[in-house]
Amino acid sequence: MAKKNARRNVYKKSAGRKMHRVRRVSLFLLKAFLVLGSVAILSSVMIFCHDLLTQSACFEIRTVLIEGCRRISPSEVREWAELDQKTNILSVNIKALQRRLTGHPWIKSADIRREIPSTLHVKVLEYTPVAIVDCGRRLLIDDTGRIFKKVDHGEEIRVPVVTGLRMSDLEVDGGNALPFLETVLAVTRLARAEGSILPFGSISAIHLDKEIGLTIYAFDSDTAIKLGFENYPEKFNRLREMMPYIESQQGMLHVKSVDLKDTRRVVVKQRALDSKEV
Repeated sequence: MAKKNARRNVYKKSAGRKMHRVRRVSLFLLKAFLVLGSVAILSSVMIFCHDLLTQSACFEIRTVLIEGCRRISPSEVREWAELDQKTNILSVNIKALQRRLTGHPWIKSADIRREIPSTLHVKVLEYTPVAIVDCGRRLLIDDTGRIFKKVDHGEEIRVPVVTGLRMSDLEVDGGNALPFLETVLAVTRLARAEGSILPFGSISAIHLDKEIGLTIYAFDSDTAIKLGFENYPEKFNRLREMMPYIESQQGMLHVKSVDLKDTRRVVVKQRALDSKEV
């Protein structure tokens, strides 16, 4: 008689697999619980340490070193920064402090760093004014043509006053100054160069006529130095060549105008006298 095959114990095998899955899930949950518990404990410790450090008297600001001040005073920077002796140096938000300082009309940028435990270094970069543009309002522009503040009543700033520009001429196009403003900036750059024949500090006014170009008034006189448009380096050099002659005619005080619009034909007009072409 044929021998029957033994039946497999399906129930026992299924129960074993089920127990294995339960153990695996339980182990995963235990690991997850341990990880989450460790993270929670670590977070609590870090928060405790943070609070301990940022509230500790050991890290209170005792010294604020301020550099870069020319027009504004260190005390004004400190006041604008809203820092006092009880501020914890670790609690200072550097980015927020930089934004606060650059909100000052004269501060272009600010570099701030901590020196643990109690010293804060603040280095400010101020705007460099190159002209006051009088276009109904008196506005200060820097060497890039950016308007950075309005001239306050009674505020004295020794830079040339520019007339003949409108507010629309001061707008910035793609980060570059518009043509008429760039014309003014080109002359101020030459005037600020070392050894310039028209030193920046000697220029009191610049007038822009959109038809004939720039006219400069300098040397504490009302002598008109007519530069027109373009080729300003060449015109500055031509004026340098002309200065011995002008000095021989008793200087700028006795000269009504110097016309340099065409460097091949310079016209010097003396006061109450005939014009002389040089």
